[in-house]
Amino acid sequence: MEDHSPETVEQVMAEAALETVMEDLPTAAILEETAAAYNLEPAAVIETSTSTCETFPPLSLPTPLQPLFSTPNTLISPLFVLAVVIMFLSLLFAQKFSRSPLQQIGHVGPRGRKYHSWNESTTGGCGGRFIDWWIFGGSVWIRAALCLWDGMAGTHSSDGDHHQESSGENLFACFGVVGNKSDKSAAGESERNDGEDKKQSETTPDHLAHAVSSTGILGFDSSLGGFGPICLAPIRASVFLLGWCSVCSFLKISYNELVDFITKLADPASAGHFQQIPSLYRDKIINVVASILYFIQDVMKVGNDLVEKKSDSLGDAWLPTIAYAIAFIVVLEFGMYLIGNACMLLKIYVPMGISHPGGARPHKIVRTPQWTEGKEHFLSQKLLSGDYSSSSSSSSSRDVNEESGVLSSKWRCAVAHDSHQDTIAKFNYIKSKEGDDVSSSLMTGEPFGRQIWTLNESQPSSDKEVSEDDMENKLKQELVPNLKEEKKEEEEKTENNNNIFSPLSPLGDLVQNIFSFDRDNESPKEDPKQDETAKLIETIASGGRNPMAFDPSKNPNSCDQIFRAQMISSYLEKNDGKFPEDIAYLQDKGESDEANPPKTAMEAAKRGVAFYSLLQSTDGHWAGDYGGPHFLLPGLVVSWYVMGCPSVMISPPQQALMLHYFKVHQQADGGWGTHIESPSTMFGAVICYLAARLLGAHKDEDWIKSGRDFIQKEGGAVMTSSWAKFWLCLVGCMDWKGHNSVPPEMWLLPNWFPFHPGRMWCHCRMVYLPMGYLYGSRFIYSQAETDPLIEELRNELYCEPYDSIEWDRTRHLVASMDNYSPIPTFMKFAQNCLSVYENWKIFRPFRDAIRKAGLDFCLEYMRAEDLQTNFIDIGPVNKALNMVSAFHSANNDINDLAVRSHMMRVPDYLWVAEDGMKMQGYNGSQCWDTSFAIQAVWECGLLDKFPILSAKVWAFLERTQILSTECSQSTPAYQYESCDSRDKFYRHVSKGGWPFSTSAHGWPISDCTGEGLKGVLALMDSPIVMDE
Repeated sequence: MEDHSPETVEQVMAEAALETVMEDLPTAAILEETAAAYNLEPAAVIETSTSTCETFPPLSLPTPLQPLFSTPNTLISPLFVLAVVIMFLSLLFAQKFSRSPLQQIGHVGPRGRKYHSWNESTTGGCGGRFIDWWIFGGSVWIRAALCLWDGMAGTHSSDGDHHQESSGENLFACFGVVGNKSDKSAAGESERNDGEDKKQSETTPDHLAHAVSSTGILGFDSSLGGFGPICLAPIRASVFLLGWCSVCSFLKISYNELVDFITKLADPASAGHFQQIPSLYRDKIINVVASILYFIQDVMKVGNDLVEKKSDSLGDAWLPTIAYAIAFIVVLEFGMYLIGNACMLLKIYVPMGISHPGGARPHKIVRTPQWTEGKEHFLSQKLLSGDYSSSSSSSSSRDVNEESGVLSSKWRCAVAHDSHQDTIAKFNYIKSKEGDDVSSSLMTGEPFGRQIWTLNESQPSSDKEVSEDDMENKLKQELVPNLKEEKKEEEEKTENNNNIFSPLSPLGDLVQNIFSFDRDNESPKEDPKQDETAKLIETIASGGRNPMAFDPSKNPNSCDQIFRAQMISSYLEKNDGKFPEDIAYLQDKGESDEANPPKTAMEAAKRGVAFYSLLQSTDGHWAGDYGGPHFLLPGLVVSWYVMGCPSVMISPPQQALMLHYFKVHQQADGGWGTHIESPSTMFGAVICYLAARLLGAHKDEDWIKSGRDFIQKEGGAVMTSSWAKFWLCLVGCMDWKGHNSVPPEMWLLPNWFPFHPGRMWCHCRMVYLPMGYLYGSRFIYSQAETDPLIEELRNELYCEPYDSIEWDRTRHLVASMDNYSPIPTFMKFAQNCLSVYENWKIFRPFRDAIRKAGLDFCLEYMRAEDLQTNFIDIGPVNKALNMVSAFHSANNDINDLAVRSHMMRVPDYLWVAEDGMKMQGYNGSQCWDTSFAIQAVWECGLLDKFPILSAKVWAFLERTQILSTECSQSTPAYQYESCDSRDKFYRHVSKGGWPFSTSAHGWPISDCTGEGLKGVLALMDSPIVMDE
């Protein structure tokens, strides 16, 4: 026999093993034949083909991880029991404090915001916040320690009242944990707050009252209150420990299985196909598995070295278990800290924080709006005068008709008390059960700042009220020297002069003279009777545009020509036809700014302020168009339609102006954008088309055909986004199965739950609140199955027969042009799970039992929102949804007082401009705009130069501060300032803040409060304002 190298033998062995597998021959026979062929002993062949395997002992677990029961692979261990106990106690603690007034300690305190988190600049929303909990959440231990220190930093007297905090001579005081006030300042503050402290001590335990006053923002959590970190830290620890118990149980099971596997793999006598694996690969497999086993042993060895004591009883295991848990948490948190910093250094994970949202998204919209260049739209005189006879007609029973009538002849913007009187007159038929007129009592809230568009003439104020005109006249008499004498002389000169500014001449006549149109053609016509002043007003009001012309290809935003013409005319009427002194040259010499440019910056500033004094409302604010989004007005139209089309809510003249708005904003491709400046989207197209048809537009009109073609070309209404689908479901043009679940029972979850709706941003929360109610109630327009217009819409909006659509398969459908931020896979999975929950009968008993409680809470919460905002609500979307919800809860009774109160506040959101009537994104921006405007006047040092303007702004800001006047404090909103109410309905303190719009709106905003306060402080620099 020839000698063969080991490599040759190894190759032969492999071939022999392969032959064994292929021919199913006995392994021993093959090996013997191979040994004989190469003159080798069979034992040598076996030794060559088989790896030696060490004997691995059973895995030695540390005492805290040893099973408590006889089952070897059980998860139950002392560490597991400890983790469960910590979790349970922490949740009980969180549940207690999430329902207590302690969560109302949202005041900043001495620490300031920058200590809120060590890594606040890296915390983000949604998924980023979830990752932060694991990677960057270790600072919660520091915050918990500081919270505990806050509770111990002060001293307490025997009577329970907390005294001044520690003077700060400790480490925590250096971080701003406790105040460093001097004894003198602290004593002064103690005297000032003595009443509040006593009141607080009556409702809050002594040891908690101090924590409430000193915890501040560092220890504040939106749902857990000042003791949030003390709850969150042990919860975090228990989650880590439970996870580690699961990992260790998995490691133990895996260890036993791997030991059994390599034992069989290395044993020549083992049965099965283990011996059919070539020894070359068998050795490699055994080495890899052995390395894994060694690693598991080393991991457990660390625990055994840490906890050397072995115990057979559960009682003896507690001290080792606690020591092991503390060591594990410390090591793990340190490791997480290193991982987080490494991620930040390598820029693997750098989500932006809430305070630092970053720039625009990298994937911008590449499409642009498509307008017909040079096409100007004009508001016809019929629309301006409230004549709706030329509006689009429809074969539906919902046609506008002449019987509704027109109350007056001209649109005008009524503000403050004038607006309240107009609304009360419009709803004066509302009677209580006893027959008394209750319309005036339903119109609650501070009137200052309110602005509505009406066709009614100005209503006289009641004897108890002082109108804004009276206030302005009083200011003129007191602030302008010799104004009475000058006015008397002018009146004597013009006693018999019946000019356009005479108080006997209606303001509407002037506007009619300025904007005169041909009734048959949408184009302006020349009026030879227009005088120079009227032409000047026209020029100023149009802002350089063609009077009353609207061309979206040049600018899709209006310039408020109607409002400006009204305000300028009103100013001239009240001031004997004279412009302010600084722009009087426009009237005296007929010169323009180009012909007479300002010589200095101060002169330019004076002209600017003088111009804006023309536009100031009688109550002191500056009004203007705050429209833009196209999805606001359609929601109101759907609400109006499903409530039976009440004319007091949307009158026929308003319908005509709304149709004009939709028509002039339609783009050349037939669609509408989500916003007036965006390209066409399915969201905008579907919802605007729906609204136009409900308002009376006929399906055969050219612009309606164009809109329908755009929708069908993109796949029909099933491709629109969720909010449009929601409105379609309400009106009966889509089955509720086509909309993802909005379960109202989510509100019943504990406040500490991560996905509780109370944690949402206020606007998001207040929209999905009524959505959850309407979805849970499965509200549908009561006449949907018999209304011919709804039948037509079901055929027009879809590319296939309505009855053949499988609605459940359309829930996630959305057009690519609308899918700017695709829904994550996890969210789709969650929505699919909710769909199963909604539709499977097996869940029906549980769902029915809990849903009623969820619906009841939604109704209670919506009622609180309505009363806190005087039925204005936080924004236009939830305004419409809350109104429909009130209508449904009243058994579709349109005369219910809550429903009437809602309808009385609808005009607050409507605005008229040269592009028609639109719904604003808020009930205006009155306080926000006025605060900036008066700060600009102050910066120029012109407060006393324009004393009436400044005094009116002072009055407005004073009356706009939320819940600060007798009028606002007499409303039900004031009752919700209690700590329990704020806690229950997720509100902060409202009293004393400033809103974005009006006091009656009731929602304070931090930056609006800051700007409002700055405006007040600026006005305090004016001696004239302060003297008055």
